Amino acid sequence: MTITASQPQQPPVQHRSRVPVMLIGHGSSGTSILAILLRKYLQVCFGTESQFIVHYDRRLGRYGDLAVPENMRRLASDILQERWFVRSRKFGFRPDLEDILGNVKKPTYRALLDAIFGQFARQSRMQRWGDKTPEYTGDLDVLGKLFPEAKYIHIVRDGRDVAHSTAGRYWGPKNAYVSARQWEDTISNVLTFIRTLPPDQVLEVRYEDLLTHPRDVFRKLIRFLEIDDGDGALIAYIDENVAGDLMPGNFNKWQNAWSHEEQLRFERVACDNLRRYGYETTLTRCDDTFPGWQRLYWRLTNRLRKWMYPRYWADNFYKAKLRLRDLWRRLRRKPKAV
Repeated sequence: MTITASQPQQPPVQHRSRVPVMLIGHGSSGTSILAILLRKYLQVCFGTESQFIVHYDRRLGRYGDLAVPENMRRLASDILQERWFVRSRKFGFRPDLEDILGNVKKPTYRALLDAIFGQFARQSRMQRWGDKTPEYTGDLDVLGKLFPEAKYIHIVRDGRDVAHSTAGRYWGPKNAYVSARQWEDTISNVLTFIRTLPPDQVLEVRYEDLLTHPRDVFRKLIRFLEIDDGDGALIAYIDENVAGDLMPGNFNKWQNAWSHEEQLRFERVACDNLRRYGYETTLTRCDDTFPGWQRLYWRLTNRLRKWMYPRYWADNFYKAKLRLRDLWRRLRRKPKAV
C-alpha cells in the first residue's frame, strides 16, 4: 500500500491590526496577483475591483444627512446594486442589507463602507478587508480622506512590461507614447500621495521582486501588516507553496516585443521613474519634446484602436447606464411642487 504524505496545513494568521489594506498601482502592474496572494496566504479579504468608493463619495450630497436612517438606507441600497456585488458572488459573498445597516457604527459614509466590506470579510472568515482598484490612482486624495489610517501597498512594475501587457486589452493604451504617458502620470500621482503618509503606512513592492524573491517580499508584507509570525511557521509555509502561484519569468518581455524606436519613445517620457525603481534604461534623463502633431497622432490612433474592442463599448455602456440610473434616482426623489 502506498502512503501519500498529507499537504501541510497553513498556520493560522493573526493580525494585530485590523485597519483596511489599500492596494494601489497602475492596471496590469500585478495588483490582481498580489491581491490573490494576500487573500490566500495572509487572510486579507480582497475581492474584485470595487469601482464604487469614489463614485458615491462624489454624490454624497444627494443623500442628505446620513444621521437620518432613511438616508443611510437609501445610500446602502444604491451601493448594493453595483456590479461589484455580482462579481463577488464567486467568493461566496451574499450581502445582507439589514446586517450591514446594523453594523454601521457612525452616521458616515466611511462607517457604511466598513460595514459592507466588514460583512464581506466575516462571510469569508477573515479578520481584515482590503481593496484594489487601479483606477483610484487618479483619486488617491479621496482614499486618503476616507481611510487616513489604512495601510497602502503600492505595487510597481516596469512600465514597458505594463504597456506590453495592456496593449491587447480593451482598456489599455495601444502605443508606446500613450502607454508611457499614462504610466508616468500614475506613478507621479502615487508618489505625490504616499509622500503625505507616515512611513509605517506605506510599502512599495516591485512586481519583479515578487516573482523572483517572494519570500523576501512576504517577510516585508508580514511586518508591514502587523501579522504575528514569531516562530516563522507562516513565512516557511508561504515559501514552500507560493512558487506555484507565480510566473517567475514574466518580465522584460518588452525587450523582444518592441522596436528600439518604441523603447526610446517610452523612455523619453518615463525615464526618470523607470530609473527611480531600478529599471534599466538607455537614456539617463527624460526628453518629452515630441512635436504636437505626433502626440495628437498617437492619441488619435490609440483611441481608434480601442474602439475596435467590443468590450470597450460594453464597459462604456455600463458606465453610461450608471449615469442614467443616477439621473433617474434624482428625478424620482425630487420633491413635487405644491
